[in-house]
Amino acid sequence: MKRRYPLFGIVASLILLIAGGGCNSGTTSPKELLDKYFSSAIRQEYDTTYACYYAAYKAKVSKEEYIKHRKEASLLQSYEIISLKQESDTAHAEVALIFSSSEKFKRKEPVSIRVKEDLIKENGEWKIKVWS
Repeated sequence: MKRRYPLFGIVASLILLIAGGGCNSGTTSPKELLDKYFSSAIRQEYDTTYACYYAAYKAKVSKEEYIKHRKEASLLQSYEIISLKQESDTAHAEVALIFSSSEKFKRKEPVSIRVKEDLIKENGEWKIKVWS
């Protein structure tokens, strides 16, 4: 019996790994993409956050460069999707973000900002679009 538990743990880990494949796992709605994008940023899982971008962004910014930049930036504490409008294969959202205080940026208090996010469907999956 004692041997089954390690095997069960390995199998359970593999299932979670496959199920949690980041933004390449077939996001079915713009809201689902935004939730994956911002929640992975909060957890500092920047591989997943990077996977949410569309191909044109990835062609110009490498994953390593993106992760390095994100690790140097303020940490995202929370987000709230204020509005989301979908039009066929595009969507537009306004999101409220709260970033933590930062010694590096000499901020003693968290800062709140609103951002606009453009999303597109690329190869059947929703992605964050950075440039027009």
